[in-house]
Amino acid sequence: MALKLHTYNIVRITDGANIIECTIIKMCFEYALVKYKGKQYKVPYDLIDKVVGHELLLPFG
Repeated sequence: MALKLHTYNIVRITDGANIIECTIIKMCFEYALVKYKGKQYKVPYDLIDKVVGHELLLPFG
């Protein structure tokens, strides 16, 4: 089964021990750029466990 990701999907990321939920900002060839607690991180796709939801509050501007 494959994940279909979009910008502003909320995803669950796990490294086997820790589980966090964060928002995808940008998708690149080898990783997804995610936002977690106000900071941005590069996360390899194999660490994304599942899509949890969709960010409903998009920036206004």
